Amino acid sequence: MIVSARYLLTIGALLGGVRAKRSLVAPKGAEVLTVGVVGDYGWVGWTPVPDHFCLEVLPELVADGITIPNEVLNDCDPGDKSSLANATVFQTDTAAYIGQVCSMKNCSAFISVGDSIYDSGVDFSTGGILRFQEAWVDMYSQGVFEHAPWYQCLGNHDIVKGQSAVDFQTKIAPKYDSRWYFGTKGLPYYTYDLVGKDWTATFVVVDSDCFLSKYQKNTSVYYNEYTIECHKHTKVQVDFLAETFKKSKADWKFLQVHHPYMSSSTNYTTDLMPLIKIVEEHNGIVINGHDHCLAHYVFNSTNHILSGGAGYTQAGDCNNGIKLGPYAKFLAANAEAAANGFVTMDISKHGVNVEYYTRDMQFDGSDLYAVKQDLMPSYSFEITKKSK
Repeated sequence: MIVSARYLLTIGALLGGVRAKRSLVAPKGAEVLTVGVVGDYGWVGWTPVPDHFCLEVLPELVADGITIPNEVLNDCDPGDKSSLANATVFQTDTAAYIGQVCSMKNCSAFISVGDSIYDSGVDFSTGGILRFQEAWVDMYSQGVFEHAPWYQCLGNHDIVKGQSAVDFQTKIAPKYDSRWYFGTKGLPYYTYDLVGKDWTATFVVVDSDCFLSKYQKNTSVYYNEYTIECHKHTKVQVDFLAETFKKSKADWKFLQVHHPYMSSSTNYTTDLMPLIKIVEEHNGIVINGHDHCLAHYVFNSTNHILSGGAGYTQAGDCNNGIKLGPYAKFLAANAEAAANGFVTMDISKHGVNVEYYTRDMQFDGSDLYAVKQDLMPSYSFEITKKSK
């Protein structure tokens, strides 16, 4: 194919026009601003690798010493493959549910805690663009979603394809759809403020994938040129969080991250401790995903809000022998299932009202997680002690 100079100039002009379009941001000046916190959701449109390749061809290639791309290994995951049909239904039904609740509550923005596109994210390719369109743009396009910004965060599934995947989400996706917000510098970490009538909330987004030591093992599907390099420079993100919180005079300060410091399943306490210490020093709040359920934890007087229930939920992530008490305040799971749903935060000068909405999960003739009045919060609490 011969590409003419005129064609390139035309494309350049078009891209220049796209660059001029700024990402949407939340409205300013409200006495109370409501945001939805959503995580672990983008299953629609994923096509896994066929069983024949995964079970028969792949072992032969490994035996022959052929390097297998992480994307292929990840897309052969038997657990995720078996979950796909249910996960697609759960994401679709939960998207409609979030839209219904947020229409009722007048959500002005959405805060994503990562894993936006399963199973191996998207990169700057035709396939990546098509997946992004199907799993996010089309899925969250109606009603309250139509003009609301999504403040994004990277999760482990988002970075399987390496630097190209990170570049797509931080640099290209915001130009493709102005609702997809990833800061102003095209970096995987950034900060933004939500500004009300007489209050301000500062959010700092950090890519926790860079901090996890187990992702530095060459057997991990998350081991790639991006995670190798950013792991060497975690201090950059730690310092960014510390400096932003120090300079901010906000009433409320949030760390927005994918992996959990506190969990009923897998804690990443050692890896994420440098970040959490800063949050604790400023009486901040942690919002995260990764565990496929909804939960509220309190540790060292710090609230940890888990909202990972917008796609395929897993009972073991929240129902793993942890009892309710001073540490685990709320766990939306039973022996068979974890609840689909999300979290809303009503932010004002006087406090942050946090509400957990769990969907009545009627599916295939049964009710996986019964909720009598699912348009009412299943659990709520209020934060009134301001950040410092």
